[in-house]
Amino acid sequence: MTNEEFWGLPDSTARCEAWKTITESQRREFRNLDLLSPQLLGMEGWRVEVETTYGEKRRFIVGRSTGWVPCHIELYNRRSHGGPSAEKSYKSVKPLYRANKGESR
Repeated sequence: MTNEEFWGLPDSTARCEAWKTITESQRREFRNLDLLSPQLLGMEGWRVEVETTYGEKRRFIVGRSTGWVPCHIELYNRRSHGGPSAEKSYKSVKPLYRANKGESR
């Protein structure tokens, strides 16, 4: 299956079934990374402090969802298994510390 064939499938159900049958190298090739925040790339596993474009400050651990269209997610503590998707851009991003060992920056 080619990238064009995968994204040409009629709906997400068909893509989900195809996703189960392709190899990991094909999955890396087919992933659409458009929803990842460029400012958070490489900070997965780090606790950060961000200032949003409208002036709000908050802290979270940067996570990343799985699947063919991953996004960054905001994890509020180390025990979190999920959270809201992170914003696409921030006024500022300040790395605080590595919260999850084994993750790279």
